[in-house]
Order: sequence, then structure tokens, then C-alpha cells
Amino acid sequence: MAYINATTAVNRVKLVIIKKTDMAGATPVETDFYSAASNTTGAITTVANGAIVVPGLQDVTVNNANGSFRWKQLDQSGENVITTNATNSLSGNFVLDPLTFWGDSSKTAGEANYEGIFKLSNDRTEVAFLIAPSGVTDGNVLLMGTGFISALAPTVSADSPIFVSPITIEVNGDYLKATAAVAA
Repeated sequence: MAYINATTAVNRVKLVIIKKTDMAGATPVETDFYSAASNTTGAITTVANGAIVVPGLQDVTVNNANGSFRWKQLDQSGENVITTNATNSLSGNFVLDPLTFWGDSSKTAGEANYEGIFKLSNDRTEVAFLIAPSGVTDGNVLLMGTGFISALAPTVSADSPIFVSPITIEVNGDYLKATAAVAA
């Protein structure tokens, strides 16, 4: 049995966000987010479209919840059920970095990394995302899609003296599964 490994620098989870309008086509592909990945260190080279690599991820949950419709019939002792469309979302918590959260004014105006995660959420900008559950090295599974950032709630306390925030990407439609192929 093999497990999804996220314990080494090469296999660390990556979450990359761009504006949907910066995608090359109608659906996101790996090269919309990064142009090279190191199979030694796991580091990626983002493409020149303002990609945000969400820093300080503490945890990530990939949600895929099919709905259901149930009904009862007089001629049966049990309920009938059929599934309906799935509600998909990606959620987690991350340590805030001021440049990725509030935006980096040294970047190109109008791009995701210039605006920052907060503005993308506040302006209800549709984003494209790539989540690499076991890193971006060759052969690993990637999940991509489009959606909207929500559920930001930065908190700080005496016991946790750095800002941490939940983040949710409400997926618009289905996840797209791909296999990492871009190598350094």
C-alpha cells in the first residue's frame, strides 16, 4: 500500500492561485500556474501572470460532497435515494504573509499577486487554483479548478502571536485532475 506523502520538501502541498482571466484557455492547466518544478527541492517557478503561492499552509481539505434526493414509497419499507450535483470546495488555514494577503505593489497592477488574497475575496474575483496534494514533482496528482475565495477570518491572540486565517475556495463546477509533468 502506498500513501500520499507530504512530509518532505519535494512532496509538500502547494496551493497556487491566479485570476481566472489569466488562464490561457477555457479550463486551467498546469502551465497556467508554473513553468518549472524542481524534482530535487519541490520549488516552482511561477509564470508571469501574477500567480500567488499561498504561504504557510497549515492544513488543507479537499471537499467533494454529493447531494442527495430521498423519497419514500408506500410499496417499500426503505427510502429511495439518488445523488445530485456535488458541492465542491477547497479549505484550509494559512499563516498570513503581508505581500500575498494584502497585495504586492511592486508587481504588475491588476494581477493576482498585486491585488492579494484579501482583495480577490473582497472583490469577488473568480480565481483559478492548482492544489498539489503531494507536491508538483513529475507524476504526482494535481487538482485544478475555478472558484471564489471566501471565509477569510484572520485572527491573532496572546497564545498565537502571528495572524492565521482560514481560507475557502468555493469551486465553480468540477475539479480537474491532472498529472504533474513540468520539470526543471
